[in-house]
Amino acid sequence: MTGRTGKPVRACAETEAARARPAHDRPTAASVAAVYRDVLGLDGCAEDESFFRLGGDSLHAGRALALLARRHGVRLPLAEMYRDSSAAAVARGLGEMMDRPRPRRSITSLARRRRTWFPLSLSQESFYAMDRATGGAGLFNNVGRLDLRGDIDPVALRQALVDTVRRQPALRTVFGEDDGRPAQRFAEQDAPQIDMCDLRAENGAALLRRRVREQHLRGFDLHAAPPVRFVLARTADHEWTVLTAVHHIVFDGMSQSLLLDEIAQAYAHRVGAAPESRAPEFTYADFAYWQRDTLRGERLEEHLQGLAEAVRHTPAPIVGDGGLGKGYTSRIRPFEVEDATVRDLRYLAARHDTTLFVGLVATLLEFAARRAGGTRQLVAVQAANRGLPGTENVIGCFSNTLYVSGRARPSLDPEERLAETRDEVARALRHEEMPLDHALGLLAERGTGAACRPQIGFALQPPRHQTRELPGGVLAAEYLLQSGDTVDPTNFPLVLELFAESRGLAGVSHHRLAVWPEGAFAAAEGQLAAAFQYMRAAGRPSATER
Repeated sequence: MTGRTGKPVRACAETEAARARPAHDRPTAASVAAVYRDVLGLDGCAEDESFFRLGGDSLHAGRALALLARRHGVRLPLAEMYRDSSAAAVARGLGEMMDRPRPRRSITSLARRRRTWFPLSLSQESFYAMDRATGGAGLFNNVGRLDLRGDIDPVALRQALVDTVRRQPALRTVFGEDDGRPAQRFAEQDAPQIDMCDLRAENGAALLRRRVREQHLRGFDLHAAPPVRFVLARTADHEWTVLTAVHHIVFDGMSQSLLLDEIAQAYAHRVGAAPESRAPEFTYADFAYWQRDTLRGERLEEHLQGLAEAVRHTPAPIVGDGGLGKGYTSRIRPFEVEDATVRDLRYLAARHDTTLFVGLVATLLEFAARRAGGTRQLVAVQAANRGLPGTENVIGCFSNTLYVSGRARPSLDPEERLAETRDEVARALRHEEMPLDHALGLLAERGTGAACRPQIGFALQPPRHQTRELPGGVLAAEYLLQSGDTVDPTNFPLVLELFAESRGLAGVSHHRLAVWPEGAFAAAEGQLAAAFQYMRAAGRPSATER
């Protein structure tokens, strides 16, 4: 018997527990198409129709794969959908995965998570090391603003914040050492830090801005208390604002939406409008144990070989007059992609059975090629890394960075650039479960890939502005971005972070001042805008297609 990679699968890998696992329905193209219809809100879906041509994106794809995993007991990697997203192809892939034996585990994570301490995940190790090196400065704070209007019960709202932390153990994690190694545990104390204040005074808006700035700058002592805090402020007679601050070591982009869902559901329960929700059975401790159980041996070697191939060509520097200057001060500037450009890129991507995300990565590779040339260029992209069933409803630090490679010949035909990038993103996603910093450290020990780092980082985040209906009111949430100069401990001279808005994309760029002296970045922004215009031109529908 051979697996999908063509390598032999040893029968002894299948244990009695694996053979006795609960039976699941065999996936069919019709059943997958039904999930597509539900996720995308469609009336119908042909079995050979592309999920992405139907309007799906990577976030929708993640939801569809999570639903299919619960129904069939296996989860298809997102990379497979980038290869062929039709319902028929996904059904075949799920069927092949169901036929594979399950690997043996030396001890179940469910049993081990009952211990007081459990290990950091491999992604958390990097944040922990940087936090220790910077003395706990607020460099990794995720700050959100929740405005609640209507007939709001402040007592129920405060209780909802406590309930949310109780239901999501990652929000009450305390860090320390166990046998001389960094470790973490879930604190027994449920109540988070909640500061109450009344900002209905004449200068209330200024005081609220000061509070926001404080949440960005004030760090956490990871060893002393959980890395989450709230400010509950009354801003008008029928308006309240909640500021949330959470350290990235227990939080990622998808966690922001999950946090809003948790608060809204808990509030509805506290005012008697909804039943109490059960806490997720899967916890971040399960993920940390699973990751360390899984990423070793042959599976680890496959990931390392794939990454080594991606970094085989050192990218030419894209920097300006400052060269590869040293220093960690970055300037944050607003960056927008207008709605017409987004529509054209989305249309181009759908024609090629892929997503807007791939179109944006292709644009950045085109920009890097125009800026620097060389043999190949690399862009570091953020991936959700929630392929393990159960992670879709858990707040935590799951996201990972992947390297996407592209030819550095500028002015490649846009359609060709997009097709190549689609294949490269699919290749990169095959290694989504492998934390990049950990892999690079292992490659460096072997003398491979230590210096081959991209100079562009990119993240396409969930919508920055979201709303939730509440009993008697509404919750309007905003993920708050910093502006101006700040310290950025990452290694990228340029980072682009975009959020889906009602019209177009909006976000920020981070450029390192030591690398981009005055005036140099303005020229680069012009080249980036030209790359967007070049790529979108191929996506404009003809008059008959409009």
